Amino acid sequence: MSLKGWFLTAAAVMGSIGWTGEAAAEKFTLKIASGHSPSWHFIQLTQTYFMPEVKKRVKEKTGHDIEFVEGFSGSVAKTNEVLESVKNGVVDIGIFCICHEPQRLALNNFPMYLPFGPSDPEVSVKATRKVYDANPELGKQFEGHGQRLLSLVPFEPYNLVARTPIAKATEVKGRKIGAAGPNAFWVENAGALPVSVPGPDMYTSLQTGLIDSMIIFLSVMDSLKLFEVAPNFVDASFGSMTVTSLTINERRFGRLPKEVQDIILEVGRDMEGKAGPFTREVGDKTLAAIRSRGVNVVKVPDAERQAWAEMLVAGTAAHAKKFENDNKVPMQKVMRSYIAATEAAGYKWPVKAKLD
Repeated sequence: MSLKGWFLTAAAVMGSIGWTGEAAAEKFTLKIASGHSPSWHFIQLTQTYFMPEVKKRVKEKTGHDIEFVEGFSGSVAKTNEVLESVKNGVVDIGIFCICHEPQRLALNNFPMYLPFGPSDPEVSVKATRKVYDANPELGKQFEGHGQRLLSLVPFEPYNLVARTPIAKATEVKGRKIGAAGPNAFWVENAGALPVSVPGPDMYTSLQTGLIDSMIIFLSVMDSLKLFEVAPNFVDASFGSMTVTSLTINERRFGRLPKEVQDIILEVGRDMEGKAGPFTREVGDKTLAAIRSRGVNVVKVPDAERQAWAEMLVAGTAAHAKKFENDNKVPMQKVMRSYIAATEAAGYKWPVKAKLD
């Protein structure tokens, strides 16, 4: 039986007989999954910090044991299936990019519609936490899907991997550029042709010329060896965006002892505190690695970033209004909250979004 089949069968059996494991023993099994592989930094942080730290603290403080059953790399749920899998109890804990849920978690995707924000992951995650704390509607989006948010993790700054160098916004005009849903307008509004390209197809798409460039992170350029087919790293500094979430099924959470619940919540927030420095370190190490491989690093000048941002500012307002109308969520309020939080941290936007 496949791992995914095992999860489904186990969930059905446990649900049908009301088994939780707590009454039988002081050992609790939690199924944790992601559509992403351990090559991604947020899975690494989950495996090296969250999981062992929960096990350690639970054992030390309560005497109980926690066992995690892993289902990473899409073995249980694909990237766009994790939210639903946690909701249905197929898995207990999921970690996924909110960007793969542009409709069901539209409000939580707010950083994606504010390009050219801070590129420091630590500033990004701290500002995003302030926004979540000030706007309870964000947490309620997860609650509406039967789960609780444990931790936020930022991405490295979004940039471009390119077959040929790009130094200014006008140079993307007419190019076919790989993008993922919410970030398509970053290049489309500058005259490019966005193409939806899944992660496994990036290398071949660049190699064959299906796309000329790809909006992606530096670490992915390295881990997927994209530099072999697109040897130019374009540092456009679209921003580090905190759109990765670690969540737990609310029903499963509720069946755990209160002291175990408290530890899981505590470790989740501690993981969030470590996420900014961890992500920045990943980016710094990767930049050194690709330079050593001879990758051409092109820095987009500040004046060109401003010109690019000016092309996108109307798109930000349009997306905000569309989501407010279609999803009945306070997108503009949340966006303003994020802008204010980043400015309070000392970040200066090249162009400030024009919101009502």
